[in-house]
Amino acid sequence: MSTHTVPKRTMGFVTATAMLIGTVIGASVFIVPGALAASAGPAVWLTYLIGAILILFAAVMFAQIGSVMPVTAANYRLTASTVNGTWGFLYIWVFGIANIFLVPIMALTAAEYLGVFHPSLNSMPVAVGLVVITGLVNILGLRAAMSIQNILVAVLILIIAVFATGGLANADWSHFTPMFPIGVGPVIAAAVSTYYAFAGMNVVIELSGEMKNPGRNAIRMIMVGLVTITVLYLGVAVAAVAAVALVQPSELGVEAPIVYAASMVFPDWFGGVVALGAVAACWTTLNAVMAALGRQLFGLSRSRILPQALSKLNKAGTPYIAMVSLTLVGILITIFSEDVMKFVNLSGTYLLLTSITIAVSSLRIQKTLPEMYNRADFKLRGFWYYFWPIGAIVTSIFFLVLAIMDDPQMSLLSFILIPLGLGIYVWRASIVKRTGTSVEELLKVAISEEGATAETSEDAIVKVQLKETEFRK
Repeated sequence: MSTHTVPKRTMGFVTATAMLIGTVIGASVFIVPGALAASAGPAVWLTYLIGAILILFAAVMFAQIGSVMPVTAANYRLTASTVNGTWGFLYIWVFGIANIFLVPIMALTAAEYLGVFHPSLNSMPVAVGLVVITGLVNILGLRAAMSIQNILVAVLILIIAVFATGGLANADWSHFTPMFPIGVGPVIAAAVSTYYAFAGMNVVIELSGEMKNPGRNAIRMIMVGLVTITVLYLGVAVAAVAAVALVQPSELGVEAPIVYAASMVFPDWFGGVVALGAVAACWTTLNAVMAALGRQLFGLSRSRILPQALSKLNKAGTPYIAMVSLTLVGILITIFSEDVMKFVNLSGTYLLLTSITIAVSSLRIQKTLPEMYNRADFKLRGFWYYFWPIGAIVTSIFFLVLAIMDDPQMSLLSFILIPLGLGIYVWRASIVKRTGTSVEELLKVAISEEGATAETSEDAIVKVQLKETEFRK
């Protein structure tokens, strides 16, 4: 096995869970609940509960992938292995476009919240600086990036918990009567926004190749993370409505609704604490997205779709050339964000397409990867093997139809870009084929090398037995 191309497994259960929470909860947690309360009324908490239930289909599916395919760029390699290289590249193409917009969004939003502490701060250079710092931290290794991630996620959870506790302690429960002042319709419509609020779980699965005991930790991370995220969202949503005394929930439809709600309960300085929480939320999402995108470049490089230099690892086990390249792209996108963000609605469409491509591939795991499926610690069986992926497909198609109806022009553009991506893949795959191999064969080699470093429950038991034997001797 070549250690030059195999990442190190440094991410434990706690760190993986922090990565998941930090990925999913962005700065929108301090904006969206108030905005939704203004349109859906006091039942805004119900919209988050609906979103959590609907995302569960994809969540369980991703957990199985992390266990069956315990390698870097797991989703890409699963889609390519169960269908073909073209399908795998389609996943990376839509995944990359869906997530690259988050780089300027998170960097600029964090910079704007830092402006709370220094109003004359110029957001653009600060945002670029955040992208550079995030890239450098990831180049130092996943361990360094995760240490910061753990701290900031803890800060974020603490701030949300303090706000929710203070809001509930000073609640005016009359604000929840009537629960549906303008009917159930707006609540159902708002669930579209809360569904997107739970997106991002597949990002962490891309790091399965650097996760310790992925077979066991993937499902634990997903479930603990999802419950934690749901509780935090519900806490903010309920507290925001309950704490705003003597006014209607519709008044939460201001520019900074959570800051406004907090001002009703906490001293003025707590607004700065909320701003700090927003910065933490932005950076943890930025960090996770850049880490995942870097691993996608690594996966494509090992398949020779991209230059092989991008798969080189440093001593920390990080694909450093891939991370440097991604950081440079992130800087350019941030600098030209005014033009780039005109196409931000592509992100929603492609986010749903990633779920569909993975779900279709998940339905073929037993047939195409029987040995990996049988070896996995967590795997879906019988009725449930089909239930979760099909549920993910149905929910994704439902929201995809809504997205097309909402912005048909941008949706049309998103579908036009797909043949462009596939054309690039066909061109590169033909070059690989001329060397006497294929993308699929290279994938098998990479999966074999990286998968061999993943410990299963059976491996752990054997290790314990060997240690006991040595001890007795």
